[in-house]
Amino acid sequence: MAEKRRFFDLWLVESNTVYQEVPFNVVADWVQQGQLLEGDMIKPSGTREWLRLGGSADFAPYLPTPEPFRAEDQAEALEPVQVEFTWKKRHDEEDDDVDMIPLIDVSLVLLIFFMLTATAAVAGLDSPPLPPTQVGTVTTPDGIIVSINLDENKDLVYSVTEGANPPGAEDRDILDFQRLLQRIQAHLPAPGQAPVELTINAHKDVKSKYPRDLLVELRKEPFRNKIRINYYGTSEADE
Repeated sequence: MAEKRRFFDLWLVESNTVYQEVPFNVVADWVQQGQLLEGDMIKPSGTREWLRLGGSADFAPYLPTPEPFRAEDQAEALEPVQVEFTWKKRHDEEDDDVDMIPLIDVSLVLLIFFMLTATAAVAGLDSPPLPPTQVGTVTTPDGIIVSINLDENKDLVYSVTEGANPPGAEDRDILDFQRLLQRIQAHLPAPGQAPVELTINAHKDVKSKYPRDLLVELRKEPFRNKIRINYYGTSEADE
């Protein structure tokens, strides 16, 4: 008999945001990625009592734990420091000659250091500038791609495409979140067909809250058994 899937409600204390009916595996992923903190609140969906995430027996093992103090750390700190320089004790009170050997050694080391530093600085002036790096867009040729961008007024703009095909007239410049869900549903496979892979590709300036809200909705019906989340990230590609 298959195990019943568990869903939880999340309360992000810092941003005062609540997410409802988030699957267990999604909560575990957020904890391991550091998106949820120990002080955030959680409760099973349908219940009323909130619990600290750090006190949850289900998710406490996923939280990072500080490395325990080791006895060797204190032992190493108490070890004597070895000094390379030694002072030569005068055996004859009447000998006033100064030992110049340590001073010469230090002078040679400093001379070599400055020579190497000057050579590296000159070589760096003649080196050609490196080209700027770019972050490419990850796509799925045979799946659904949901892009989240910002227009000139910093408002969210969604688009839905299939593979490398350009978005249709109804699938581009979507401003309403519910309209986006309707367009994604229109691209779902027919009953009996295999689930389709779906890519969420958000612009680097889009707050992580919005892709995360979309991810939560895609874990619900009618999307739950018809899509597989293939990628979830950001891009710097020009829109």
